[in-house]
Amino acid sequence: MTRTIRLQSDSNAHDRPWRVAVEQGFFAAEGLNVEYFEDNPKGAAGRVEDFSKRWKESQLQNGALEVYPVCEWGAIERVQTLGAGKIIGLDTTVRTGALMVAKDSTIQSVAQLRNVPIAVTWHAGTFYAAIEVLEAAGVPFTDIKLVHANDRLDALLSGLTPAAALMEPLVSRALAKGARKIADLRWRGGIVAGDNIDDETAAKLRRALNRAIAWLRENEDRSRDEVLRDLSPEQRQAGLMPELVGVQSYRQSEFQEKVDWMLDRGFLEAPPAYADVVRSK
Repeated sequence: MTRTIRLQSDSNAHDRPWRVAVEQGFFAAEGLNVEYFEDNPKGAAGRVEDFSKRWKESQLQNGALEVYPVCEWGAIERVQTLGAGKIIGLDTTVRTGALMVAKDSTIQSVAQLRNVPIAVTWHAGTFYAAIEVLEAAGVPFTDIKLVHANDRLDALLSGLTPAAALMEPLVSRALAKGARKIADLRWRGGIVAGDNIDDETAAKLRRALNRAIAWLRENEDRSRDEVLRDLSPEQRQAGLMPELVGVQSYRQSEFQEKVDWMLDRGFLEAPPAYADVVRSK
């Protein structure tokens, strides 16, 4: 019997492999009927109160949702906080974004962003990735000033904040307004599945997603047009694309590295156990 899986997207730009697996019948070939829902049903208004995170958590908890991808840090935090579900693998792509400043900014390097307010979406992938890039440039965590903004692009272009951490299509829109890229942002996602997803079903999801990755590698032009569909045709040619790497297992050493990093910066109250958060099979 075909099983129905309800999936909530994390990023419409970066979750193209999930859509392809639906559109090309890769999930169906595994005996799965996947219902795909776009990221953040309430749009920008939902992000004011971190709607996307809370909505996904509540839907997973009450059984109305089986699977959602989210940034790697967020996956750890949410599974621990929710007390339900498991991370069944690292997601299909390496996600991409950029730290950006306005065109008339005097800032030329990441190190110059020390104590400079940077617009982010609170505890989204760009939030954590921005911290990693800033620290790698020698900026102490205590001197990193991230500010939640419902509209990060507007915060940057209006001068509300001198800098912003952006994903596509916001990166290309900022560039079109003369903003400058200071650094690239890259991060992985984690796939969170409810407790009703058994090992066999999880394996089927992973196989279908990896077939979608292979399809996307052979259809790059179409992929670029669809992933960056919110941009003009001219902007799509230079737009940031996620790196297609396929679903991978979440090794305990990788998990522990992220947990230690989050604990050191106060993003976790207690260290979660690998077996409690990750399904390793």
